[in-house]
Amino acid sequence: MELGAKLAFGDFTDGLLGNFGIDTNYTYSPSSSNDVDKKGNELPFYDTSEHQFNFVAWYQDEKLQARIAYNYRSDRLQDGNVGGTGFQVYQEATNYVDAQVSYDVTEEVTVFLNGSNITGEIENYYIDYAGEAEQYHSQNEFEPRYTLGVRARF
Repeated sequence: MELGAKLAFGDFTDGLLGNFGIDTNYTYSPSSSNDVDKKGNELPFYDTSEHQFNFVAWYQDEKLQARIAYNYRSDRLQDGNVGGTGFQVYQEATNYVDAQVSYDVTEEVTVFLNGSNITGEIENYYIDYAGEAEQYHSQNEFEPRYTLGVRARF
């Protein structure tokens, strides 16, 4: 099930607030497969989060465009039989924040700044012992990344 909304404040008001808007969605996708854990409980589909949520706030006028986006994913199964043990590896829930701003200097030239994972979210993985206990497994660290650039049209 997915719910979503796109709202431009300019549809309701004039002036400065009219340049703002939001895009948001929520997805609920429970799953189960034929694979089971050591207790016989069905496992979810691989790399599928039960809950996902995205929220984008934006501003746009004739020359300036800006947006900030928040993305959330709940825990998700990564390995259903780690090392042949019959135990599972899950990725913990993650929260990412990205941002972008651009300015049209002329009709042909735009300068921009993009930021990806600006909060420095780290992906943590854990081993699930059939729902009885959890143990740290590993982690991926994707540092924040920024891009400053110029786009030109000829």
